[in-house]
Amino acid sequence: MIRIGHNPNTNMLPMFYYLPNDHPLLESIIAEPTGHNAMLSDGRIDMAPISAFSYGEHWKDYSILPNLSVSTKGRVGSILIFSKVPLQDLDGLTIALTDTSATSVNLTKILLHHYYGVSPRYLTMRSDLPEMLAKADAALLIGDAAIQAALLVPQCYIYDLGEEWFNFTGLSMTYAVWAFPNKLISERKEEVYTVYQMLIDSKTRALGNIEGIVNTCQTMLGGSLQFWRNYFTQINYGLDQMTVVGLRKYLDLCFEQKLLSSRPVLQFWPKE
Repeated sequence: MIRIGHNPNTNMLPMFYYLPNDHPLLESIIAEPTGHNAMLSDGRIDMAPISAFSYGEHWKDYSILPNLSVSTKGRVGSILIFSKVPLQDLDGLTIALTDTSATSVNLTKILLHHYYGVSPRYLTMRSDLPEMLAKADAALLIGDAAIQAALLVPQCYIYDLGEEWFNFTGLSMTYAVWAFPNKLISERKEEVYTVYQMLIDSKTRALGNIEGIVNTCQTMLGGSLQFWRNYFTQINYGLDQMTVVGLRKYLDLCFEQKLLSSRPVLQFWPKE
């Protein structure tokens, strides 16, 4: 059996919507991205859509499954900074960071330090916008928490990190990759490949029937059907060559900004 990480946020619904719940080869473990990062690292799960940053931390031990990611070229809609002041005015002020993300937390630091040239203070909190803004001058939220907060139209500046990244780099941004420990190949190569094909098939089927997912998301979180159609139009669940270029740029900057201890190399399996 392959224990896979199941991310419950709506942005991952196309990956899991048609994945069999009762397949003898699969056991799904539900958690937020940071939970799956830790579980994959300490062996509690075998494969997961982990934070791109977490792959960067473990690149010598992990492989990435091709053609699977959560990426955007521009706006993402669910990775947002809510701020009392413009981003360029955050120098010396405080940002509350969600405790559910690694990629977005470090993307925030890259954007602010490297591109905006400001050095805020950071504190990590649970994802609750009123509580975060009561203690800080800005707040980073991701996933459904970010969508729900934005739908309430709070009276503050709202910045989309995918859009910010694209404006500065002209590149796509990859937030999550499907990864697994390399030792799994020698132990259960055929099972890994079978699960990989199931993930590809589930993704392909879901993207061919996005209206079903749109309706499910509206039921879960509200918002209009057009909001959700636009939301899923923005997200790329593949990992083509141009998307990989953006992923490399992000991981290189993480290393150059001393957020990672070594410069990651992307290792894919199976090689195509």
